[in-house]
Amino acid sequence: MRGDAGRERWSSALGFIIASIGSAVGIGNIWRFPYIVGANGGGAFLIPYLISVFLFGLPLMMLEFAIGRSTGSSVVSAFKSIRDRLSFAGIAVAIVASLVVSYYLVITSWVLAYALFFATNRPMDFGAFTGSYIPLVFFLLSGIAVFLTVRSGVREGIERVSRILIPVLVVILLFLVVFALTQPGAPDGIAFYLSPDYSRLSDPTVWTAAFGQAFFSLSVGMGVMLTYGSYLEGGNLFRNASVIAVADVLIAILAGFVIFPLVFTAGLDPASGVNLAFITLPAVFLEMRFGMLLGALFFAMLFAAALTSAVSMLEVPVAVMIDSRGYSRKRATLLVTGVIMLLGLPSALSYTALDLRLFGSLLLDLSDYIFGTVGLIIAGLIICMVGGWYMDRARICEELGGCEWQQRAYLVLIRYCVPAVLAITLLATLIQAGG
Repeated sequence: MRGDAGRERWSSALGFIIASIGSAVGIGNIWRFPYIVGANGGGAFLIPYLISVFLFGLPLMMLEFAIGRSTGSSVVSAFKSIRDRLSFAGIAVAIVASLVVSYYLVITSWVLAYALFFATNRPMDFGAFTGSYIPLVFFLLSGIAVFLTVRSGVREGIERVSRILIPVLVVILLFLVVFALTQPGAPDGIAFYLSPDYSRLSDPTVWTAAFGQAFFSLSVGMGVMLTYGSYLEGGNLFRNASVIAVADVLIAILAGFVIFPLVFTAGLDPASGVNLAFITLPAVFLEMRFGMLLGALFFAMLFAAALTSAVSMLEVPVAVMIDSRGYSRKRATLLVTGVIMLLGLPSALSYTALDLRLFGSLLLDLSDYIFGTVGLIIAGLIICMVGGWYMDRARICEELGGCEWQQRAYLVLIRYCVPAVLAITLLATLIQAGG
């Protein structure tokens, strides 16, 4: 049984797809994905990555869409409608999404700061930036931007912002690809990026890296796609989810054609990982002609990706408060944003002059591991178990469509294969951290 007929809806299937692409395409697509490819066998890594996306990530995305559209509710109400005692599982998923966005806003704020630094011709060294309290100002600004977007509603806020920012992101990305490929270091950069080392395919850590990147990149496992699916009325879920997944993969791959040619042209370390976006690339832009413009465009593109992802994550607990507590959207957004900003404040302070740490580790780094890695995998397992084992099979099949053998194959994937992959990825992550 679908939810309230008066519930907010997307203006069209296209609006839903663009908003979902905005959720899926985040900072990790543009700076994390290329580095992971280079560090895990180059072009050979694309094999486990594409398998992960389309054989495991895509079915989980479709399940979230099916649960959301079938129930017409956010994650807590949706799980409760499937089985009353499962509402606690929905609460756990909403908490994970809230905790992830609390620290994700910190990184979003850095991107906003760097976009403004380059746009105003005043680039700042990352050490000097995080050695001050300036990051707190941008943390507040990023929170306000996300708050205003979600507060404006599904059509007027989330969909409208996504319709503007995603095309802007794609145009900037394509421009930067063309520019990067004309640089003298482009051949070496592309060789590092895509030269396949097939021997790495026998390394289990390469596969777990692919699984982890696929699930995080697609924004599955947080209830985001379930919430977005609850605002959808019609359309083919497999087709829509496939378009979103393909767009997500293409943007990630194209990002590598920007980053590595620029890094190799400047003769810098292509394996600088987390430092790539905020230390390595700014140094590259400073040495290039029109570097300020290029830097401003690059970080504007990153901000578009970060903002649309942060908005989608904030929408999860906001929708829960609207559906479960009967709050107005304005009240729910104000309350949830306030709580999340307080939760994110320790992570923000860890990269300031205060240098806030716990057990010797920066709080943002701990949050990323505990919530953005382990928490996401556990939330994904919860969604698989609830949707695959407790939701009525007929409801799933009705939402997915297709013939009987396709539905049977899908249920095998979502009940057995995807949970197994998530469990293996979780175990490998914990073992790696312990080692």
